[in-house]
Amino acid sequence: MTRKAYVFLIVSTLLVAGLLSLSTAFQARQDEIQELERKTEQQLQQMRDIREQLDEAAERLAELEQMLLNLRQMERIVARGVPSRSGRPDATTMPVTTPSGFSAARFERAFKGTPLAGIGEALVEAEQATGINALILAAICALESGWGRSRIAKEKNNLAGLGAYDGQEYSAGIRFDSRTASIMFLAELLAVEYAPGGCYYGGSHDLRGIGVKYASDSRWAEKVAGCMRVIIQRTEVKNQCRATL
Repeated sequence: MTRKAYVFLIVSTLLVAGLLSLSTAFQARQDEIQELERKTEQQLQQMRDIREQLDEAAERLAELEQMLLNLRQMERIVARGVPSRSGRPDATTMPVTTPSGFSAARFERAFKGTPLAGIGEALVEAEQATGINALILAAICALESGWGRSRIAKEKNNLAGLGAYDGQEYSAGIRFDSRTASIMFLAELLAVEYAPGGCYYGGSHDLRGIGVKYASDSRWAEKVAGCMRVIIQRTEVKNQCRATL
């Protein structure tokens, strides 16, 4: 091999080695960039997830604050007595679409130890679906079923005396597949048939107006209001007991 060829071989080998080294370094750099991009995207996704969680928490907090305001308003209205001497709406004259502020857990505290335990979720769902105050629904059920102890409530899941008549409470009462179905039927009935334009509208969409066609007892509205007060008192007693523990 001539000297010139030998030098060319050495130079070519060095160039190839250099190119290979540069290629390896370039690929390593590309890998580093891709890994950095992957980690950056992960961090951005985590930030988006955190932002979404914060937004959901803020929305839930606003809902809870509104629920608390509704609950305090409900407590003030029910506490005014029947009838109200101030001229402001009381439990019998407030619109039945007034938000209750009650949660399922609060109803369960009120009904603990009674046959009505377990209907809290159904009451809240009925209010959400129809706009009818869940505390009013609960009080009607308590009054009409003797706090869940009536025969029609136990054997027909009919908590509100629906379809029952004086002296025929059991034989004429509607049979429901579940207590939830009974509560939803009651809520829809009050929302449509006892509202203005409904076939049972009694002049106002409140307990007094509903009582005109719902019951033969002239004091029905006051008795429902009394059950509302008892339900609220039962939750307050529970809260006071817990606060002292």
